[in-house]
Amino acid sequence: MTDQKIQNRELAGYFSYAVGQCLSFGLVGSFILYFYTDILGISPAAAGAIFLVARIWDAINDPLIAGYMDTLNFKRGKFTPYMLCVPFLIAGVTSLSFIGLDLPMATKVAYAAVTYIAWGMIYTLSDVPFWTMSSVMSQEPQERAKAVTVAMLGVNIGIGGASIIFPKLTELFAATSSTKGYMEGALCLMLIALPLMVIGASQMKERVKPNPDDKITIRDSFRVLRANKPLAYVLGSFFCNVFFNLATGLYIFFFTYNMGDAGLLSVMGTIGVATSMACMLVPVLTSEIPSFLETQIIPSVRVYKRCCFR
Repeated sequence: MTDQKIQNRELAGYFSYAVGQCLSFGLVGSFILYFYTDILGISPAAAGAIFLVARIWDAINDPLIAGYMDTLNFKRGKFTPYMLCVPFLIAGVTSLSFIGLDLPMATKVAYAAVTYIAWGMIYTLSDVPFWTMSSVMSQEPQERAKAVTVAMLGVNIGIGGASIIFPKLTELFAATSSTKGYMEGALCLMLIALPLMVIGASQMKERVKPNPDDKITIRDSFRVLRANKPLAYVLGSFFCNVFFNLATGLYIFFFTYNMGDAGLLSVMGTIGVATSMACMLVPVLTSEIPSFLETQIIPSVRVYKRCCFR
């Protein structure tokens, strides 16, 4: 039987890829709306329309991309090739999204729409393999829990890191920049993110070979969702994350216009990085809770039932 233990270098690679990918996610999520409205001069209504169209397209596009990717297999693995190649596209389109344009307003809006929607599609090409990778790195639940833990830690550090690093970069380039340092800052941040993703992806190994006969349709997914209420609750909690993303995009406006210092956004990033340390508890909980339930809670419930209903 193939060794199912995930090596430390693979966990480090998974963590590295998460940080790099989410430097892009944190940058776009926290700063793109401010860039559109206060630097490019796009109206809030036009920016909101871009976001609305992008979200509708994501709802259609993401399942199609994920379904198509599931049908392909490569010599290097099912997901690793995407994680080795797509980072270059992420770094490129993220940098292009923050370019300052001295063009008619209609052209600016069109450029912003194309680059933002392209960013969302390319990010999907990276994010789907990234989160699926843990399922093919090992068949052991505890090993998978370790992988997901380091991935979540990297995600939070990447998002928080963008809020910490990017304001410093914009301050560095602001004096000589037509975009208040946003264009140069985005390029520098992506030059940090790109090697983190590529080097990270090169360290991971796919051990579990997917069964080509195991095909799950969208209809199957909804059938499972109807039958599995706890899963529905978990997905509902993930849906609430949309409000967190909305608040993240508004922080920059609050700190700029209410607090008078956009650099204070780094405080939110620091808080995010600090709280992400809670992710380290996941492997402990997944290993200890089942044992605790079996040895402590379940016997106690049985004793209680015998005492009350005999």
